[in-house]
Amino acid sequence: MAYAGSLRILAVVLGALALACSNGDGDDPKDCKLVAAFDLTVRAVSGPLPPDTTLEVQYGGGTETFRLDQGVQAQEVVLCDDTGKDASAADGGVAEVHCRLWTQGAAKVTVTASGYPTVEETLEAKAQGKCIQTVPVEIVLGDADGGT
Repeated sequence: MAYAGSLRILAVVLGALALACSNGDGDDPKDCKLVAAFDLTVRAVSGPLPPDTTLEVQYGGGTETFRLDQGVQAQEVVLCDDTGKDASAADGGVAEVHCRLWTQGAAKVTVTASGYPTVEETLEAKAQGKCIQTVPVEIVLGDADGGT
């Protein structure tokens, strides 16, 4: 019986310590889930993206570039894939590029592609407490307002 009582006391103490260390409201960065700051999709208003489509991302730690004609590239912050193949395109072009931007703060995205005006977007990161929240962003080439 004394053993069971000791276990209950230990459980209460450990529970109290756990509550004291983490309130789960995002005030402690150690409690945060690791998520990308931005979930970016780039597409053209009609048809596949030109092969020379380039995304340049400037952020607090530097600049990284993704080029569609070079395929998936090893990067630290800008992680893109071009899996959105356009089945209707005769050449099997890419309908969209999907990127996760692990900037952990604001970023400036510049998209260039032949046949389209350059699109520049300044992205503001969002947080709940001290935890980064993923912001969905869409850039549409050929759209009058550039997307978002």
